[in-house]
Amino acid sequence: MYRWLILSLTAYLITHWTYLQTQLPLPPDWGEAAQTALESIFPQFALSLLLLDIERLIPLARSSGFDIHISRCKM
Repeated sequence: MYRWLILSLTAYLITHWTYLQTQLPLPPDWGEAAQTALESIFPQFALSLLLLDIERLIPLARSSGFDIHISRCKM
């Protein structure tokens, strides 16, 4: 229970600080603020989630006639 409360409070604080920093419109759209926080604080994590979604949808794309290739290189 305590872990959940700490994680929830941490997520709220990070999202709220991002909301205050970016000056999003009032009242706050918490979904948009959370997405902005994810993209600005953890960009590699957000990109990894996007790549996982693309890899998951490759069979659907192939059935529609698209061929998706993902290649990664270290920079």
